[in-house]
Amino acid sequence: MSMQRTLNTGRSPSTERLHLAMLLSVLGGIMDGYSYSVRGGVFATGQTGNLIIFAYRFVHGQHDRAVRAFIPILGFWLGIFAAQFLLRHLQLRPGESRQKERKLKSRVLFLEALILFGIGFVPDTVLDIIPNSITSLLAAMQFSSFRKFEDELAYASVFCTGNMRSCAELYYKGLFEKNRSALHRACKYTCILLSFLAGAVTAMMLGEAVGEKTIWLGSGLALLCGFLISGE
Repeated sequence: MSMQRTLNTGRSPSTERLHLAMLLSVLGGIMDGYSYSVRGGVFATGQTGNLIIFAYRFVHGQHDRAVRAFIPILGFWLGIFAAQFLLRHLQLRPGESRQKERKLKSRVLFLEALILFGIGFVPDTVLDIIPNSITSLLAAMQFSSFRKFEDELAYASVFCTGNMRSCAELYYKGLFEKNRSALHRACKYTCILLSFLAGAVTAMMLGEAVGEKTIWLGSGLALLCGFLISGE
């Protein structure tokens, strides 16, 4: 259906365009950079990293710190469950307008913007597992709601491993098999990866200056993405 819509309109739906995927990746980088540099050295989005941190601290007897790394993992799972509930129970019926899909995804982003703004008011005297768990939940909802961009290219806006694999595979096809189409898609993935990196770097730099308020940048970005989708 997505390909048919693209052919009919001459361009991808607003929720699947490269510029939105890049903005969402910046947001993913902000959440991860924020949770790691400001909120206790764990990852809001990269749960592989949290598993390693949990294992290391558990093995070395740092059980209280191990729990801090494990709680965001539970938050991520809850976010996946919440997103799946929304997407399954509000899914489109055959022939129904795609406007409902845009409205649903924009509401996910507006909710994300609101909660991230609230997290900025949580002082650093509060246990980091609270804001980190909430951020992980929001990252999971974003991940489940936005999975493709442009010509049905799969991606993750809140972490990088899968994107790196796809990017590397496409560069191989483009450079060594002389596949220009693959090279063009590889460049798009490069934009996604650099966007995530930019978000993480920005969050870490701001974190040194404004601390927990850094997440307000992510809140504003989520709000912007929501308006970009709903305003079309």
